[in-house]
Amino acid sequence: MSKYESAIRTAIDAQERQVCLDLLRNSPALTLGEIHKLSRGSIGRHFSSITVGELLGGPVQQDAEALPKSGAPAEDGVAPATVNTRTAAGRQAYDNAMLEALKAEEAPVSAAQLIAKVGGTKLQARMALNRLIDAKKVVWTGKARGTKYSAA
Repeated sequence: MSKYESAIRTAIDAQERQVCLDLLRNSPALTLGEIHKLSRGSIGRHFSSITVGELLGGPVQQDAEALPKSGAPAEDGVAPATVNTRTAAGRQAYDNAMLEALKAEEAPVSAAQLIAKVGGTKLQARMALNRLIDAKKVVWTGKARGTKYSAA
């Protein structure tokens, strides 16, 4: 998939998510049961990233990279962003973010350092790094906790 196709898919996903959020906000008579039924349909992937705060009028994020914060605070005190890797487009966006973070580093970095910058879980990061290694875009050195990654 080209970077343009990926950008278009990301933009479409962001707009679909925004439409879902707007419809939920404008339908206060919906019950949680009805929302649950909607979440099982083709648009359900968007429901998994919408927070109660957003429904109640909090800040609305526009894309997958700006999803709600969660997890342990990073070194700078900010929690890493939650990422959605359940779709091919989500995985591609996360892989691209990981690769860009690696390119910005002058020296090899650990997976924990990448997670602090890009977000996600240890499993999501490990899977993304494995995909990037298989694609020959990332190289690694060391083993176990001493493993460091850098852009190829």
